[in-house]
Amino acid sequence: MRVIGHRGTPTGPLLTENTLPAVAAALEAGADGVEVDVRATADGVLVVVHDPDLGRVLGTRAGTGPVVAETRYAALRVLRLPGGAYVPVLDEVLDLAAASRALVVTEVKAGLGGRRAQTAVLLAGHLEERRRRRPGADRIITSSFDTVSARTLAGNGTVGGAVILEPWQDPRRMAGWARRCGLTELHLSVEHIRRDPAVVADLHAMGLAVAAGLVDDPEEGARFARLGIDLLCTDAVARVEATVGSSA
Repeated sequence: MRVIGHRGTPTGPLLTENTLPAVAAALEAGADGVEVDVRATADGVLVVVHDPDLGRVLGTRAGTGPVVAETRYAALRVLRLPGGAYVPVLDEVLDLAAASRALVVTEVKAGLGGRRAQTAVLLAGHLEERRRRRPGADRIITSSFDTVSARTLAGNGTVGGAVILEPWQDPRRMAGWARRCGLTELHLSVEHIRRDPAVVADLHAMGLAVAAGLVDDPEEGARFARLGIDLLCTDAVARVEATVGSSA
């Protein structure tokens, strides 16, 4: 089972989620890779940011910061986040991970209306360019809660492609859709597995890898490992990795 740092795993007050220091901290703590959130700026630059705007990470509140999709990257780059980090472009995260052959799970945030899959289209083209420029360098799983974005990205990850499910969605029903779209993984909520542990084996039997998150309790992480979970996303890399490694 691979342990993945959620949003690069901010493990202390000096580390801001989805920044290079947070990614480096997760890898240094023993993570097999990181999950990061991908958005596009007004000028089409792929950046690593979770929320539509930067208010929350700047320490004000959601809705008060620059809106990523309406701001050019040069204006975002000069902002300093808590701890002194900046908003990285996706390539900086991919290059950092590639240096240690770490996995990167890119979660694409969907736009609205006609722009719904715009970021996914940009990412698909960008990953194709990276493969031509640096064949074999990246280990990437594409993912999104948005089914249009997930389908758009199918086949563009060097390791796999996933759709992320909400707790109310039926994994077995979505598995058939995912296979038809060329996706290779389902990323489940912990509620799916707590309610129905047998779903892991059933999805494996359908030819799909299974991820789960978020799991910060080491004992639950070990239990999920015994069920055969392929990838576990956590905010507590060091604790979960220590327990899962000793139980493997």
